[in-house]
Amino acid sequence: MTDTSTPLPTVDARRRKNRLRYVIIGLLCIGAVVWMITLMQRNVIFFKTVSQAVHDRSHEGTHSLRIGGAVVPGTIHQTSNGATFELTQGHVTVGVVHSGDEPGMFKDCAPVVAEGHWEGATFTSSRLLIKHGSEYKPPSHGTVKCPPDPFGR
Repeated sequence: MTDTSTPLPTVDARRRKNRLRYVIIGLLCIGAVVWMITLMQRNVIFFKTVSQAVHDRSHEGTHSLRIGGAVVPGTIHQTSNGATFELTQGHVTVGVVHSGDEPGMFKDCAPVVAEGHWEGATFTSSRLLIKHGSEYKPPSHGTVKCPPDPFGR
């Protein structure tokens, strides 16, 4: 009687086949991790104070970021599609061009976080966030004095 069935693979052939499977699975996992890290880095928006943002401006390019500081008194000027103003923090001031609506509490000395990107030495913003506490203090009558650092840095 002759056996016409296919011969069984050797132990070495099975090991090579399994090793190839593990290598393929490992490469797919590494590729997925690299893809996720790259995707996360593109979608993360960093927060920096005005002084940090100005210091790192040349490295930021046109990446989106948030910068926080206090609105310099007397610098808010309404435009046809938003406002221009200056933010200050840590003795550093930057000009901001904002497109869109401003929050209701947007005023001189308000602690503001502007989301946008650099265009040269000017920060172009498309979103403003106002930091406020849980206590209400009525406005005082007299000259406007800003806190030295609204973000406590």
